[in-house]
Amino acid sequence: MVIVLSWVLIPAAAADSSPQRAATIIGLAGLIGAVILIPVRWFVRLGGREPTWELRRAKVEVAQIANRVRRNPASVSVGRLQDSIARLALLRNAETAELCDLLTAELNDFLTGSESWNEAGRRSIRIDHLCRSVWPDDMPPPDFDAQEATFRWRLYRTFGRMMELATPQPSRTALDTFERLRDSLAQFRRDSTYRFIDAARQSADRWLARPVADRPWIESFEFKALGPDGLAEVKRIWGREAAMWGAELDDDDRLAVEADLARRAAARQHKPEPAPVGAAIDDAV
Repeated sequence: MVIVLSWVLIPAAAADSSPQRAATIIGLAGLIGAVILIPVRWFVRLGGREPTWELRRAKVEVAQIANRVRRNPASVSVGRLQDSIARLALLRNAETAELCDLLTAELNDFLTGSESWNEAGRRSIRIDHLCRSVWPDDMPPPDFDAQEATFRWRLYRTFGRMMELATPQPSRTALDTFERLRDSLAQFRRDSTYRFIDAARQSADRWLARPVADRPWIESFEFKALGPDGLAEVKRIWGREAAMWGAELDDDDRLAVEADLARRAAARQHKPEPAPVGAAIDDAV
């Protein structure tokens, strides 16, 4: 604001014919230079921080990182991920604890290359819910109303649970549950989903017909097991996180989110926190 005001006043001073014109212009130019050269951290010490703004910036950065990592896991360095985790740790307090923990969980999954389909879906829905309570006027709108978002989430959750169960050397109980979930996909069949559901069920049948000890059902998130159009169908239904924003999380979902965060908190207690790679909090300001 000081820089902008100074640039506005310089032409006004230049138009003045008084003897002090040159001194005024030099003084304003000097003020602009001084403001540019003063470190940001000095302003932070003088005026303090705005935690809500910083948290909003951190949340946007996590979303940007997520988009890049899911397209190309090598596109974001370990140092960038660690910096973002360190920033969230500094922003965490009693009011922001859950949101910071959920965002940190997402970054940690990218760091370890262990993102879970269903955990990521639950987190996305819960993060959106928390963000709308903090920034009700600043969040982008969901793609669908709550009923449609819940429908897509429950289909997503059923498919994700099937992927979790269909691992090499599954137990008999896991196979029985897998078959039950395969049959339950029929309840989600409609014009916008029938191609995906048909491909998923046929692919599941092929996997069950083979010796199931040799490979998982879905080996990667490219969804080649669903056929040549498998990935396109997945993107068409859940191509954006906003497709499930506003979905209703049931009691099992909420318990799963809490259990995941509790597990991560317990793991942190047995492992020292890594030192931040850079001055992340000052860069954020």
